[in-house]
Amino acid sequence: MDTDDGLFQHRVDGIVAELANYFEIRYAQLTRIKSALASMYEDLLWQQMKKVRDVMAHEKMFGPIRLRAGDILASRDEAKRRAVMGRIDQASILNELVPEQEESAERRPGMVAVRNMRALYTAVDPSLGPVIELSDIWLWWDILDAADVYNFQEQKKLIDRRRGEEITKSIQDFYHQAMHIRDERLLERQEILGYEFAYLESIWRSFMERRAEDESFMLVIKRDPVGGDDTVNDLILALSRHISARQRLSQEGGLDDRLRGYYAKLLKFDDAAKLTAERAIAHEDLTIIRLREDLRMGLERGTVLGEAYDYKAAQGDKMKRDLDHYRELLSAPEPTVAKTVPRAEPTPAAVAVTPASSEQEPAKTAAAEQETLADEGPIFF
Repeated sequence: MDTDDGLFQHRVDGIVAELANYFEIRYAQLTRIKSALASMYEDLLWQQMKKVRDVMAHEKMFGPIRLRAGDILASRDEAKRRAVMGRIDQASILNELVPEQEESAERRPGMVAVRNMRALYTAVDPSLGPVIELSDIWLWWDILDAADVYNFQEQKKLIDRRRGEEITKSIQDFYHQAMHIRDERLLERQEILGYEFAYLESIWRSFMERRAEDESFMLVIKRDPVGGDDTVNDLILALSRHISARQRLSQEGGLDDRLRGYYAKLLKFDDAAKLTAERAIAHEDLTIIRLREDLRMGLERGTVLGEAYDYKAAQGDKMKRDLDHYRELLSAPEPTVAKTVPRAEPTPAAVAVTPASSEQEPAKTAAAEQETLADEGPIFF
C-alpha cells in the first residue's frame, strides 16, 4: 500500500477535489439560508482543504507498519479504512478533522487562546464559531464518500487500461498474488477484468450502503442553475398566471368543472368530485411562494435555481449507470490488442496517475417549468 510521493499526491489531489465539491454544495445551501456568510467562503474552503491535506499526510501505525491516511483511504484494505474512519480507533482521523472544543473558557498560564480554526473565527465574530464547527463536521461526513468517488473513477481508468494493454509477466504475477491463485497457468484477460470489475462494483455498493444510513440533515442538497437570459422574465409571467389563478379560485363558483378536472389530474385525485376549491387554492399558494423565492434569488444573484435534490444519491445513480455500462462492455468481444507475451516488467500500480474528473449533474427543472398553470393549465386572462 505504501506509495511514492507522486502517486500519493495524485491520490490526495483527487480526494480533495471531490471533498471540495461537496463543501461547495453544502456552503451554497448555507448561504441560501444566510447570505452574509458568502464573503468568507473562499478563505474557509482553502483553510479546510489545507487541513484535510495535512490530515491525509499523517502516518498511522498498524503494528510495525506506518501508512499515510491518504494512501489508506485510496486503498482496497477495508479493515484499515474502517480504522481511520472509526470513532474510537487509535488510527482514527475524527479528532483531526473535528477538533475537540475547550471545556473551560479560563486562560491558564502558557495557554494560547487561538488553538484551532473555530477559535480563530470566533475571535473575529463569536457568531461564526458554530459555522466553523459545522464545516468541520461536513469534512467528517463527506471524506469517505469523496474517497470512494475518486476510487471509482480511478478504477474505471484501470479497467480501460487493462482492456487494451499487453498482459505482461509482471501483470500476470501481480494478479496471481492478488487473486490468490497458486498454480502457474496464464490468466485470461477476462479473468483479470472480472476481478477488477468486482472491485468497481464493491465501491458502488459501499457508497450506496452509506446512502441508506444518511439522516435528512446530513444530505448534500443541490439546486442547479437553470434557464437562460429570459428565465427571470419567465418567472414573472408564471407568477402573474398563478396569482390570477388564485384570484379566480377564491371567487364564488371559481372552481368550475373544467378547472376541477384539471386540478384533480394535477393533484392526483381519483375522484374529481371530492376536490374542493380550498385544496386547489392551497396548491396555488404553495406555488406562488416557491415562485416568489425563485424570483427573489434570480433578481439578487442573476441566477434561477432548479428543484432541490440529493446530490450523493444522484452520484450513486450515475455510478450505477457506469457500472451497467462496464458490465455490458466486458461481456462484449475484446478489442484488438498486442499479443500477450510473458516478459519482465515493473509491478503495475493499482491506479492510474491522471487527475480524476468530477461528473457534472444535469440541471433540474425550474419551478416555473413544472406541470402547473404556468405551462399546460387553463388561461385566465
